[in-house]
Amino acid sequence: MTGSNDLWRLVERIRHANLSVVDRELLRPVFVSFDAGQTRAIPPIVESRIRFYAARQPATR
Repeated sequence: MTGSNDLWRLVERIRHANLSVVDRELLRPVFVSFDAGQTRAIPPIVESRIRFYAARQPATR
């Protein structure tokens, strides 16, 4: 899967969240791409971790 606008919004929400060390390393390439404004293929397991952490962030208005 390539990064969609929806997925990039979720990455933005978790960019500075408190992640486990393992997940921080798993998501490092995603954060680098996000910071550089690049689009890259995102494996399903990585997408599921992004969605997992994004769902646990406080709701914003």
